Amino acid sequence: MSEEKRLSKKGWVTQSPEGDLLLVNDKGTAYKVSESVVAVWNIFENKTVEEVVSEIASQVDVDVNELREAIQQLAIQLQEAELLA
Repeated sequence: MSEEKRLSKKGWVTQSPEGDLLLVNDKGTAYKVSESVVAVWNIFENKTVEEVVSEIASQVDVDVNELREAIQQLAIQLQEAELLA
């Protein structure tokens, strides 16, 4: 995945009757996710992975390289789920 590609969130967030957070793509497929995933997904508004990493790194005390790897993997999964484009 090219880090230069700008990505924006697709779909919406909702809750299951049990209170679980769900990200739902435009096809209606729902994915149970954590608050952290929703927080990262919300940051993707025409931003590159590197821009998202920088924004999160400025807010938390985590090694930037570890954070980059995690955000890159999450971005790939969200794209495969059609929740980022």
